[in-house]
Amino acid sequence: MLLRSWFFILICLFSGHSLADTVWLDNGDRLSGRIELIEGGRLVMATELAGTVTVSVSRIRTLESDRGLLIKTHDHAERALSLRASETPGEVLLVNGAVQSLALRDIRQLLEPRPLIEDWQWSGKAAAALDVKQADSDTRDLDISVDTKARHGDWRHELGYEFERDFRNEQKSRHVWEAEYDLSWFFADKWFWQTSLGYRRDFLEEVARRRQLGVGPGYEWWNNSLGHFETAARLGHLRLDRRDGSAWHASALALEWDYRRFLFGKRFELYHTAETLIPDASEIRWSVDAELGLRYLLNSWASLSLIADWDYLNATDGSDINYRRYRLGMGINW
Repeated sequence: MLLRSWFFILICLFSGHSLADTVWLDNGDRLSGRIELIEGGRLVMATELAGTVTVSVSRIRTLESDRGLLIKTHDHAERALSLRASETPGEVLLVNGAVQSLALRDIRQLLEPRPLIEDWQWSGKAAAALDVKQADSDTRDLDISVDTKARHGDWRHELGYEFERDFRNEQKSRHVWEAEYDLSWFFADKWFWQTSLGYRRDFLEEVARRRQLGVGPGYEWWNNSLGHFETAARLGHLRLDRRDGSAWHASALALEWDYRRFLFGKRFELYHTAETLIPDASEIRWSVDAELGLRYLLNSWASLSLIADWDYLNATDGSDINYRRYRLGMGINW
């Protein structure tokens, strides 16, 4: 009974969008749902019963939608108020004051432009990776991460959490958890002012705790149904607490970027995030915390991820930290 209740809740969460678009195929079938994207000769549609469906544009007879959509061809881009079905196979009618026909094969990209947000918009993902090996050295690696984002009007909240614990031959080799909170205020269409708080707890390494605070401007280069890309620069304070009880702190410049892009009809998502710290101190020149990942979307809410992490710290005394990690995990999206 409890399992059924959770299943019903998940259905309610992942079916919040209205389904009002229709696609007619050349074999006489019809799909009803919400058109999310046309790119690379593929149409991506969210349906109520089958989840996310990908259809080749060459198999579409015509389609219709009562929503405003941004349509790009090889030579120009325009925003249509709605799309109507055409009697001519392989065409669609664009309604934008006047009505004009357009061949489906000429559509290079179709997506829904994101308007100014008037209500809360919430998204996120959670992933878990477990690696157990029994060979020359027995290993047990556990990695859990949660990232969520909420935006309302000109304000955006981002919260991230990650937990890692690794064992080698029953000896703990890594035990870390970290959390980060970013508050962004969009004072212009693309520009925002960001305040960032970060905390990292390491139970094994020499640096037991790391606290970080920064503020500064950022710029959102693009944000649409295909993904987004933004950069930010922050001035702030960095404090490191060593295991022997001593502390090190300095002012620091943080340069950050976040890139996400859907590929192959939204079946894959490529993402890359990185933060470079340049502290005003003689002990550390700079450090990088980067992540590169490729997610395969199994359906509208589940994914399989291949992730590479790189933590690097360049110290003036030669005691550099260079940590790399590769993992495969399952996740959920909302």
